[in-house]
Amino acid sequence: MVSDFIMGVLPKSVLIDGTEYPIRWDYRIWMEFDSIRKGSGSDEDKIIKLLQRCYPKIPDNINEAIDKMLWFYQCGEMQEKEKKKQRYQRRTSADPAFSFSQDTPYIYAAFREQYGIDLTEVQELHWWKFMALFESLNEDTKMSKIMYYRKVSTSGMPKDKRAFINDMKRIYRIKEATGRRMTLQERNQGWIDYVRNRHGGEEC
Repeated sequence: MVSDFIMGVLPKSVLIDGTEYPIRWDYRIWMEFDSIRKGSGSDEDKIIKLLQRCYPKIPDNINEAIDKMLWFYQCGEMQEKEKKKQRYQRRTSADPAFSFSQDTPYIYAAFREQYGIDLTEVQELHWWKFMALFESLNEDTKMSKIMYYRKVSTSGMPKDKRAFINDMKRIYRIKEATGRRMTLQERNQGWIDYVRNRHGGEEC
């Protein structure tokens, strides 16, 4: 992804079975993607909604379409990012650090404060650029502080600090988070298995 940024070339399509399929690349689509992916509803409903939102023309190969959709969502670094995320989570709370649907005001304020970008006025912004900016927010922004509160382990902290952090965890708890979150690879495989079973075990 680094070389793509340097060259100024970011993907607006994905290659599936030798054919280039346009993919919707604006960050708003993928913030919505994240909300749908983590939301309620059956896997079938989620697959249909996500494919319809992400592809102007849905590829025939549904398995590959799902895989490339998740690849794009992870900014082309799905496997490596998931490994880093798992290593990080072993050192911190397993709870998610952010929710695009719940944290929208804080994200807006952080972009305005740090980059001078008003996300309500930006016509289009590539998802990969948005995520590069989001992941580079400095620790002084409220959004970064909120993510820190959610993820930091209070083990070994002095009593007063631990009490403060636990208060912040309660205040900024992600309300949609219940139970263990599936990894992207688990969700990806679950969707693929669902599609294969629906088609009698055949490759789509």
